[in-house]
Formats: sequence, C-alpha cells, structure tokens
Amino acid sequence: MSEMCRATEGHLWAVGDGTLENHLDHLQYAGVDKAVMCPIATKPAQHGAILRMACAIRDGAMGERAARMIVPFASAHPRDPDLFAHLGEIAAAGIKGIKFHPYYQGFSLADPSVWPMFRKISELGLVVECHAGFDISYPGRYDSCGPKEIATLLRNVKGLTFVAAHLGGCAGFAPHATDELLELGCYVDTSSLHRDCYKDEQVRILRSWPTDRILFATDFPWVYYPEAIRWVKSVREPADWDALFGGNACRLLGI
Repeated sequence: MSEMCRATEGHLWAVGDGTLENHLDHLQYAGVDKAVMCPIATKPAQHGAILRMACAIRDGAMGERAARMIVPFASAHPRDPDLFAHLGEIAAAGIKGIKFHPYYQGFSLADPSVWPMFRKISELGLVVECHAGFDISYPGRYDSCGPKEIATLLRNVKGLTFVAAHLGGCAGFAPHATDELLELGCYVDTSSLHRDCYKDEQVRILRSWPTDRILFATDFPWVYYPEAIRWVKSVREPADWDALFGGNACRLLGI
C-alpha cells in the first residue's frame, strides 16, 4: 500500500493503511455497521486465495469483529480455464457476489465471449459489482466498462444483478451517458467520485435516479467514510437515507 501511495502522489492519497483491522477501525469511527469487501482477481490463479479469505472472514477466522462487519465478495477471472467450476464454488460457499475490474483483468463487458460467464453468475444468483468508467491508473482509457459497454452486456444477459461502480461510470463521458442503464435494470454505487472533476453529472445522477437503484459506497481506502457520507446526505433527502445507506444493499444481498 505504501508503494501505491507513492506511485499516485499528487493525485490521490489513501486514508487507510490497507489492512483489515484498520478498515474495521474506520468503519466503527464512521458508525458503519457492515461493509462489502470487493477484491479483484488480476490473474486466474488468484481465485482460490480470494475465496478462502472471504470464507475465513465470514466464518470468524479473522476475528469476531470482521465476521460481524464485513460481507466479503469473491472474484473470478474471465480467462480462468476452470471458470465455471470456480463460479460454482463461490456460490456453494455462500458468498454473495463477485467483483470485476475489466481494466485490471483485460476484458470488455461488450465482448460476447464473456457473456456466458455473466449468464452463469446470474443463474447462480450472485450479485456482480463492477468497476465502471474512468480509472486513475489508466489515463485516457474509456473503453471496456463505460456506460455503452455496460448497456451492451445488460441487453444480452437478461436478469443479471449488476452494480456499476462510480455512479455508472459517468466520469469522462458525456452528460446523460448513463441514463440507458436505468432502463436496463442496472444499479449504481456512489464510490469515490465526489472528489473528481465531474461533480455536476455525479450530483445529477445521485439526485435523479430512483432511491432503490443506488447503493452507498466509498472505494475505501481512497475515500474517507465520513466525507462520503456527508456528500450523499448533502444531495439526497433524509427520507432516502435508510435505503441508500444499507437497505438497498441488504435487499440485494439477502442479509
């Protein structure tokens, strides 16, 4: 984590140290009861270690506090030769969802070759959390997981429970680029974005999308929990807060 912080000096600084215990401390300080932890398998071989860690957290091997406060997701890699078997293992283990990051994993949501993977995920009843839009580590890239690619996936994989991070990947795209996602049943989360330069579009989406399609998220350790909470509360009315700050996530995850 310290190397990552140095690499991004001048652009983004971590507010945590990257450890589980530090994350739990930040959750407690902010008054957050539970958080979904979203790892990414950047290589096919990482599936097993990520799943074992998710199960260890859930089952209490990493401490009572972690088991109580963390809802761990797994990850899968589209080039895994045993992909479908590993997806089945994730579901059989009782893990609620899978995280993807197309830039880090080298694929596009609009590529038909990955649609069978997402159909299988849907059949297994798993939630997909996916990076969307711009990533600071890939300056100038807006392909693979922008609103257009997400829409293409959702038109071809019906019934997929898909959460598009960063308010649907609006950063770097024309205003209203994410509007089609609402019609396709997509969910969005609020992670990270309120610190970048697309604030008008972020506020428009957060204000205009139905409450039941938005999930609170932070992208911790890159965003401080209290800061993210204040931003969402400054845009949405108090009547929406229970759903945004947990009700919607609990419904999707069945917890």
